[in-house]
Amino acid sequence: MRYTAFESIPTSFILIAGYENQEYLNFIERFKDIAKGKFSKEHIPENHCQENIWLIKPANMNQGRGIEIFKNLFEIENFLQTRPKNTYWVAQKYIEKPLLYYGRKFDIRMWVLVTAKNEIFYYRKAYMRTSSSEYVMNNFNNFVHLTNNCLQKYGDNCGKFEDGNTLPLETLQLYIDQQFPNLGIDVKKHIIPRMKDLIIDTILSVKKQLNPKKRKYCFELFGYDFLIDEDFRTWLLEVFLIFKDF
Repeated sequence: MRYTAFESIPTSFILIAGYENQEYLNFIERFKDIAKGKFSKEHIPENHCQENIWLIKPANMNQGRGIEIFKNLFEIENFLQTRPKNTYWVAQKYIEKPLLYYGRKFDIRMWVLVTAKNEIFYYRKAYMRTSSSEYVMNNFNNFVHLTNNCLQKYGDNCGKFEDGNTLPLETLQLYIDQQFPNLGIDVKKHIIPRMKDLIIDTILSVKKQLNPKKRKYCFELFGYDFLIDEDFRTWLLEVFLIFKDF
């Protein structure tokens, strides 16, 4: 099986509310296959498919806004039918077995700047964004599953464990050394290089769309969200544009 983008990002489909095109039918087929335990088309390891959970999120929003979590196809279809017609939605397979930080979910935010010369710079002080609640699969509360700061700040437990539900990435290395001392996992050697590879891949994929007016002195700032699963595999969850100087 050849390498595809879905080796690095969860299986995703772009759906249009009120419109049953081929992409929509492909999503329905994939959902039903996984529900039946058929994983031949799936790039995500089987341990992330046991509950067949999916995220449905607006294609043009960030900060966790509008995201819903489902494990029932009927509920997904009903949800899309209630959305404004012709709006775009991402159906993304949920990573069901994330690496947890003391029983709670987290992701990693990294800032990336791209110049007019297509130079790529990443801000070394990436950080962990944590959930305030214990990770349990049968609780579909967004405060359990989504670690966006803009969402978590409204939770009752915000700041209970970490100030602002945020930790420097160095904390992850301390946690891994404490909890998995025999694995030899080094964040700087094993995780950050993989993040850099994924950043380069995404920028190359849209290279022709960057700086369309060919200005000499401009830049774009992107936010990258990564997740580490229980097998220490790095997944790219989302990339979004923060600012562009065009």
